[in-house]
Amino acid sequence: MTERSLFIPGWGAPARLYASGLPEEWHALELPSFRKTRGELPAYRAWLADEISGRGPVALAGHSMGAALALLAAVDRPDLVERLILLSPAGLPLTKPIPASLFTWVRQVATGRFPLGQVGRSVVRVGFAPRSALRLGRFVHQLDLRPELQEFRGTAVASTVVGCTTDTMTPTSLCRELAALIGADYGEVDAPDGHIWPVSHPDLLRAALSR
Repeated sequence: MTERSLFIPGWGAPARLYASGLPEEWHALELPSFRKTRGELPAYRAWLADEISGRGPVALAGHSMGAALALLAAVDRPDLVERLILLSPAGLPLTKPIPASLFTWVRQVATGRFPLGQVGRSVVRVGFAPRSALRLGRFVHQLDLRPELQEFRGTAVASTVVGCTTDTMTPTSLCRELAALIGADYGEVDAPDGHIWPVSHPDLLRAALSR
């Protein structure tokens, strides 16, 4: 059976990291490796366009960088995307410094917010191509999709943006701005783990994808 509800993980995250929060009809895609893409966002954009081609209209959801990719797929092929659910999306320039974000991630790992096996997979991916991983991280940190967001408003794709009240990487102010720029419905969750809420709170992820 061809899946028609597809979830795109965030930067460096394996698909399994989100598995416990995905409703039955949703399927998480595995991002291409940093080595294969050389850390270039256009390579990920082309990969996702290929993934949805031939499936018919699909629902796309994504977290962080994955949300930005889902949005770009809808801009590139609005005929193949029937709706978007963007969770703490990247797509506008981020103000939290990358070293501070890395420190937050290490602290969350140390306090058990992530399954250690999946953390290991992420570390291995970065270790195989650290320069490419850093290149992509810096690019996403500075990403400004305002021209694409205006283009998206001309499509008929229904969209929802969900922010988190404790998120310091993609704060609610940024999520609200992005939602306004694309004419999306907007909602918020109140979870203590900030940007990683779709991973650490699978019940909230399930609810966001089922709304």
